[in-house]
Amino acid sequence: MRIHKVHVKNFRALRDTELSLNDTTALIGENNAGKSAFLIAIDLFFQAAPQLSQNDYSDGNFSEPIEITIYFCDLTPHDRKEFESNLVGDHFILTRRFRYGNAGDSGQFFVSARVNPEFTDCRSESGKTPKMALYNKLREKFSVLPKVKSADEIEPSLENWESANPDSLQLHKVGSFKGWTNVAVGKLKAKTEYIFVRASHDAAVELQTNKKSPVKELINTIARQTIENNSKFKEVLEAANKEIQELTDPSKVPALADIGMNLTKILNDYYKDSEIITTWKPIDSIQPSFPASEIAVKDKDFTTNIDGVGHGLQRAIMLTTLQYMARRRVSVEPNEAKFAEPQSDIIIAIEEPEIYQHPIKQRLFAKVLQSLGEDFSQITGIRIQTIYVTHSPLLVSLAKCQDIRVIRYRPSVTKNVTVSKTSLQSCAQKLAEIDSAGTATVMSDQKLAAKLHTFKGEIAEGFFADCVVLVEGAGDKAILDAYYKSIGRDPHADGIVIAEVGGKNNLAKTIVVFDQLGIPCYWIFDNDKSGKKKDIKNKNKELQRLAEISADKCVEYPVGPNSRFAAWEEKIEKYVIDTAGPAFAESVKALTDEFDDTEADDWLKTPSPANALIKLLREKGIIFNELQMIVVFIDALRSESLDAK
Repeated sequence: MRIHKVHVKNFRALRDTELSLNDTTALIGENNAGKSAFLIAIDLFFQAAPQLSQNDYSDGNFSEPIEITIYFCDLTPHDRKEFESNLVGDHFILTRRFRYGNAGDSGQFFVSARVNPEFTDCRSESGKTPKMALYNKLREKFSVLPKVKSADEIEPSLENWESANPDSLQLHKVGSFKGWTNVAVGKLKAKTEYIFVRASHDAAVELQTNKKSPVKELINTIARQTIENNSKFKEVLEAANKEIQELTDPSKVPALADIGMNLTKILNDYYKDSEIITTWKPIDSIQPSFPASEIAVKDKDFTTNIDGVGHGLQRAIMLTTLQYMARRRVSVEPNEAKFAEPQSDIIIAIEEPEIYQHPIKQRLFAKVLQSLGEDFSQITGIRIQTIYVTHSPLLVSLAKCQDIRVIRYRPSVTKNVTVSKTSLQSCAQKLAEIDSAGTATVMSDQKLAAKLHTFKGEIAEGFFADCVVLVEGAGDKAILDAYYKSIGRDPHADGIVIAEVGGKNNLAKTIVVFDQLGIPCYWIFDNDKSGKKKDIKNKNKELQRLAEISADKCVEYPVGPNSRFAAWEEKIEKYVIDTAGPAFAESVKALTDEFDDTEADDWLKTPSPANALIKLLREKGIIFNELQMIVVFIDALRSESLDAK
């Protein structure tokens, strides 16, 4: 099974928040926004004996339970058979509830099913006598419910009523899923394993000395699932189980029946009218053992335990294992047996996979993490879903924007965590809607993704910004950055990213992505009034419509700063030159010795000369009103975003 969605209530910052997941999902956001809380909540859900503290309850709200609900999808053949009666459509919805100070009632599972909610109290009652009383009370309202002789007959009667009255059912949490908590966890983890890799700064403890080492857990899980999914292993285990059931069938072992009879004879010496009745449950199956791994590392001719090597290598071993899995799934030999569908799942959650890794390695890991979720291994039958928390722009991209979740903590608004997401389909739909010519069609996901792949990787920094400023080219970026520096400000220090998109045609696609993820966006472009580019009027109107300007108020050639965008009649370089007047040539001449190898056309396109030139022009008293207005509008966008936190 894969996780389609997780809904968390009353756990740390997650007061009541949902997170949807793809095959690969990247969680981004500020520190302490609640990103890791989602991963920890899922880990608690899967643990056999989870431990919680007072601090785990939101604002110390102990009166309400912590609830973690997971919507599972894409069930394996084993899971479909195991949970068939619990499915809601194609989903298996399971809730785990934790109550503070009530160990006996904490950690219980509840399955969501379409049921009659009025049957809930009767179903939840564990005592046989009160359960019978509740059932008889139900019969007063639901007269078609049959009489029963014992409490064991109640549930089948309720289920029969529900089967005959589907229109009267509602989605409701039903308790006592699969009996005891540890039994339920065992059923869940039979074919689905959740492995959580924390962002531990003591990687040796994380990877080797911990009782639950994620590296060993992953490698052991791969080994176990590979063996379990093997058809020959299944045949042998099935035959062994059948034989062991035959050998231990109580009806075929007379000595078991004699135990109760002989105990009764002895008891009668004390109580003549008493009897000891013994019943025997046959063994359903045997539990096989699987190979367990031990990890050592040979580094520069020196072999040691994993804690004897550097942090980067320690962390890389986990990702090396994942890369092995990514390669293994595609290297199917012609004569190898192939699975037609996944047989088991590994869900891997990783905090900051970029820790201790050089940028080149980070880019490689991004590709590996992405490839893991794209398909399953036809050799082993193993499918992998990955969730990772990252602060690195090298692990996210515009082309994979649908896999990004922006996590924000909003204490001043909702006192809750919010999750923003987008999809290629919704971005394509928005691009078609703003087409003022009315001729655009909605691009396919593949076509839009291909267009987004052309962007430079640096633009991904915008996903981590308080406000992103999109410009056409190098000149726009150099001049705007230089102006910020000339007024004593650093955009990065203010959480502002200025990113070039490589031309006006790329602006709309980028704006839509950032807007849908809730990242404040400002854009700067040339209106190209004097140019000969085709369809330029329509492009100008599209960029205005993205600023929520109605179609009837859009102009063909916008000029000047706006609250969401700024447009130049020609280029920003010409604006600077015209505003400076004679002072521009004088300043260039004064700086020639310092930048003697700079071409005349590059003075306002190269960061260092542009910084020096804008600074000198401002010292000469030149005022760039439009640039200052742009800064004010950007600050307003950024402040609006920060105020919402």
